[in-house]
Amino acid sequence: MKKISKKVSEATLDEMATDVFKNEFSNLLRSRYPLFYLTTNEERRFIQFLDHFCRVKGYECFLWDTYNGLVSLTDGEEVGGTSEELRNSPLAILDFIISEGRTYEKKKTTVMEKKEGGVNGVIYVLLDYFRFINENPDVERRFRAISNLNAILCTIVTGPFYQSTDVLQNLLPVVDFPMANKKEIRHALYDVVRGAEAGIPDIKKRTKEMEEELINAASGLTLMEAQTSFSKSLVAHHDWDIPTILKEKKQIISKSGMLDYFDQPVSMSDVGGLKRLINWINERKKGFSEEALEYGLKKPRGLLTIGMPGCVAAETKIKVKKISKEGNLDIYER
Repeated sequence: MKKISKKVSEATLDEMATDVFKNEFSNLLRSRYPLFYLTTNEERRFIQFLDHFCRVKGYECFLWDTYNGLVSLTDGEEVGGTSEELRNSPLAILDFIISEGRTYEKKKTTVMEKKEGGVNGVIYVLLDYFRFINENPDVERRFRAISNLNAILCTIVTGPFYQSTDVLQNLLPVVDFPMANKKEIRHALYDVVRGAEAGIPDIKKRTKEMEEELINAASGLTLMEAQTSFSKSLVAHHDWDIPTILKEKKQIISKSGMLDYFDQPVSMSDVGGLKRLINWINERKKGFSEEALEYGLKKPRGLLTIGMPGCVAAETKIKVKKISKEGNLDIYER
């Protein structure tokens, strides 16, 4: 992993994940919580976040999986003399962590040396360990031992969804790694643009013109999915095509089997009459922009139309105003 200055990492960390997640994650580590579960289906993005977080906050971090064994997050080097054994046994890595934790508990001088070297704690991340969590008394007993450690060591179990047992539920609190925010999607967008500039000379200019629309279209996708959708648009059209990006989102939603995606391409030109409503919508759509958020404007929360056009009774107005007081709707009368 290439060297990155702490200053650069701090600036990058500010734009990653969400403040709520960063505060929760930081608090778990600062309170020396020994064991917790993190859900994510974006392993690469989480590791990038973790790298910047550890550089800024002063943590030493190691990653484990069944392919690479135990490696340092900083340089990717295997932990000397242990990787082959740890790679082949999901139980061996737990024994290793328990041994390390007990060393920190017994040898206070080791902890002091870490502190003097700018290390506030040690993190072990067990990538995709959810596959080994089942009704296995050997795993359960080792997790219990890790949860009882009182050291500067924290163990994070990862998986795409929360996996536990009746025995482990109370020992494994869960935090969810959030979806990519708009700043992260913007970086992904311009990564694609830099790769396409040679073949599409004016693509950077077009991107700046459509930046917000493109980012909104890709919101809710993983960074890899967003980059794939952006690339498909450029390959197919040599330009930005929002329907192509939305089609990628539709396919992802369909794969989950949990939701159906209905795409009815209707534009304002298909709406008859209601000129004042159309004008209002065109004005309010600016409320979804980054500029509006930075200015402090709240996003529009929805629209409720009641009764026949031009025939809203006084009683209905009273009910709507009551709803408005409850904070669920905003009232705009024209």
